[in-house]
Amino acid sequence: METAKSMPVLNKAYVSKTRIGVLAVSSMGMAALAITPSYAAIAANFSLSNTSVQMLTSLPNLFMMLAGLLIGKLTATKLNLKTLTLSAVVLVIIGGFLPLAFHTNFIFLLFCSCLVGLGQGACTNLSQVLISQMLPETERQSTMGLTTTFTNLGGIVFIMGGGQLAANSGWVNNYWIYLFSLLILIVVITLVPMHPAAVSGNQQDTGEQIKLNKYVFYCAFWGFCTLLLNNVLNNNISLFVVEEKLGATSQAALTSTISLIGGMLCGLIVGVIGKRFKYSSITISFILYGLSYLLIGFGHSLWLAFVGSFIVGAAMSIAMGQFPYLISISVGKNSVSMALGVYVAIYSIGGVVSPFVVNPLTKLVAGMGINVFVVSGIIALILGVICMGLQFQKKLVAAATQS
Repeated sequence: METAKSMPVLNKAYVSKTRIGVLAVSSMGMAALAITPSYAAIAANFSLSNTSVQMLTSLPNLFMMLAGLLIGKLTATKLNLKTLTLSAVVLVIIGGFLPLAFHTNFIFLLFCSCLVGLGQGACTNLSQVLISQMLPETERQSTMGLTTTFTNLGGIVFIMGGGQLAANSGWVNNYWIYLFSLLILIVVITLVPMHPAAVSGNQQDTGEQIKLNKYVFYCAFWGFCTLLLNNVLNNNISLFVVEEKLGATSQAALTSTISLIGGMLCGLIVGVIGKRFKYSSITISFILYGLSYLLIGFGHSLWLAFVGSFIVGAAMSIAMGQFPYLISISVGKNSVSMALGVYVAIYSIGGVVSPFVVNPLTKLVAGMGINVFVVSGIIALILGVICMGLQFQKKLVAAATQS
């Protein structure tokens, strides 16, 4: 009987189809950034400041926080995971398509971005839950590493595709790139099972009470810092390229895309990096953020901006590829879904507050000729030193090993 139950694990077709479906869900993790190449055009159209137009991507992070809490709670119930996932993708589609019909009011655009953020946050959380509940244990760690690759691959489609549409036909047409979300919906319908097979080591209800420990909140805090830093590139690179006369909208989109390529390529080896630097991978990511931002800020060159953006993508891939894994080993099986929800909810706030933290600091030193990327680089290096000194990652791994 036990052998019969475990047979689905040996079905390679089931594993392959489910894995592709789950990774497709993770490709929605940067859907809210699709409009970033059109920042300059939108700001000009509505006579907005840089901070105001950046709300199109910073405010959705607040709804990512809400999504993290909701999904963490909902996945702990008996609600079907595929139904939740389809609902999340549909939210992105609705939020992405509505501005094609109604785009004369900036507040309405913010509302649509928040719908996208809600769907994006749900997809980010659900992709990890789907991995833990639908795939055999032997496939989970490698698949969690690949989620960062697919997140960045989706980001390339959203940002580069949206940028090209905007460059050719105006900023409103940037929103047509959300057709990609419709494709993902079809993939999820086709490949993610409604009733997953029983797999070895899946997180079934053992009656254990959900319990979150301090390491969940430590990971969430450092994730918060990571997204705060990462959104500096998302919020400022297109404005920086145009204002510094390094290039036009298409070059700004290319700079963002190169960041995603860095994240995509690094995502292929995140598992290896995590094993080799199991006590210091998060510290390494902050140091990479610091060096890359200083390179962009002091370089004043499109090519150096390309290099810096590539390293930023690699830094995010290292950090965001490690946090879910660290959380999964730090709590009990019944607590993983809620722990990931809390993590997503807290780190998403970093994206919301990013412009309100970094922009005022930049204004304080503007008279010294220091730009937003130099300020962010210094912040990143300070965080890297603090993270190294506290050794939170080493303590987490040691606690998980002992439990």
